[in-house]
Amino acid sequence: MTEDNLLDSSEKDESSTSNKNEIDSSEEKPFFANGIFNYKDKGTQGVITLFGYELTAPAGLKNPGLVYLSFIFVNLLIFLILKSFISG
Repeated sequence: MTEDNLLDSSEKDESSTSNKNEIDSSEEKPFFANGIFNYKDKGTQGVITLFGYELTAPAGLKNPGLVYLSFIFVNLLIFLILKSFISG
């Protein structure tokens, strides 16, 4: 009789894990899963060489120049906002 109980409990465990997998696969992906952060790592690519330093980006990243320019622009904007708070 105890063997039957053990067999029944193992069958229940397998079905519960398959239900968990179905629930996990049906969850929505986060906002960045399909955006600019979603790329395949295929090595690196050179973007620009400036003052002897080469700026590189992952080879799977689309528009790496745009990423660098937006990074510089956002940091400059934050710097100017903080500067105005300090001096004002």
